[in-house]
Amino acid sequence: MDNIAGSPVEGDNFYGRKAVVAYMKETLANDDILLLGPRRIGKTSVARAVMAGVRIDHWRAIEINVAACVDECAFLDKLNSALKPELSSFSGKTIDAIGGALSRIAGRIKSVNIPVPGAGPVGLELNDADTEDWTKVGSDVLTLMAQADERWMIYVDELPILLFNIIRNDSQTGVQRVRRFLDWFRNDVRALPNSSKVRWLISGSVGLDTLVQEYGMADTINSLNHQSLNAFDDNEAIAMLLILAQRYHIGITEAHAKIIVSAVQWPQPYYLQTIFHHLRALVVANAGTSVDRLIEQAVDKLIQPGSDNDFHHWERRLSQQLSRADADHAQAMLSLAAREQFGASPEKLLAAVEERMSNALPGEARRTFVRLRDILQRDAYWWPDESLGSKRYRFRLEPLRRWWLRRDAL
Repeated sequence: MDNIAGSPVEGDNFYGRKAVVAYMKETLANDDILLLGPRRIGKTSVARAVMAGVRIDHWRAIEINVAACVDECAFLDKLNSALKPELSSFSGKTIDAIGGALSRIAGRIKSVNIPVPGAGPVGLELNDADTEDWTKVGSDVLTLMAQADERWMIYVDELPILLFNIIRNDSQTGVQRVRRFLDWFRNDVRALPNSSKVRWLISGSVGLDTLVQEYGMADTINSLNHQSLNAFDDNEAIAMLLILAQRYHIGITEAHAKIIVSAVQWPQPYYLQTIFHHLRALVVANAGTSVDRLIEQAVDKLIQPGSDNDFHHWERRLSQQLSRADADHAQAMLSLAAREQFGASPEKLLAAVEERMSNALPGEARRTFVRLRDILQRDAYWWPDESLGSKRYRFRLEPLRRWWLRRDAL
């Protein structure tokens, strides 16, 4: 196993989640999957391992990242671009049946319109050419795909960011368009001929579940099989660190590995790999220094300016999916919880929200607290810890807590 801290891992570098991959493959036989979680917990690595697995079973698998897309047309363009390389490997029979039709899709994508639900025939025209509803073009693409002999897996990464982009860029009808997008996916796509031959794995570092709940459209994703990625258990995390130590000839003992796992607290592979990366550099630069001292420095380096970009994403993520006021309340709650390693009590957190919303109607501050509390728990910022006898909301990732504390310090 190589020490890879950042890029998705594949092949022999993919460690510890083979059972998760097998379960997802089994699930895709009958259902589409929604895989959500913060950045750097291995969603892309797992999704690509699933793609490799279904290809062994003679499925076709394509990947599209839609984080940079701002509308439905861009989504279709991404899908079309991912399909083009597949055309070259189709059998002659399949090319004759669907190849020409797929190649003509690109021209239709450039002239689709985006109808606004409830606004009658008026749509957002993307150019002056004759236009058609983007859902018709999308459905035709999928119908052609289903005519191939093989089954398909489509991995769509960062779909929630695309949907938030639509809402942010279209203040008048963005929410309606997102509702139409999700309704198309839930209803229209499933009603297509041979729709079971095309399965979807959708992932995102910003919560699709939060988006649909905030805008009252939770029903649109109920048909998806919701999954998340748990952290490694301590034994699995320790074993990973020892394998890396052997690979790079660094004298890490099981006791050292336990210290690293304890310092992370939520041992996702990326953070273990990153700390090991810093430790490797420190060992080279400080020959003769005890590993115990260097481990502490490696963990501390994770939260320092220049190495803390991933933690800034946790902060930005709140503003992406919440209103400005809610994001400010959530950040205040996290700042309060960050002051103690074991977090803050719900009573103290509620009091802070009530103070911030002193002019709110009766009960409004409590409802805001409950809603944000659940979002922060679902999005893996914190968890309710009762190990001390009373509930406290505590950061899952200890380096994130330490970074948040440093962020608030003068």
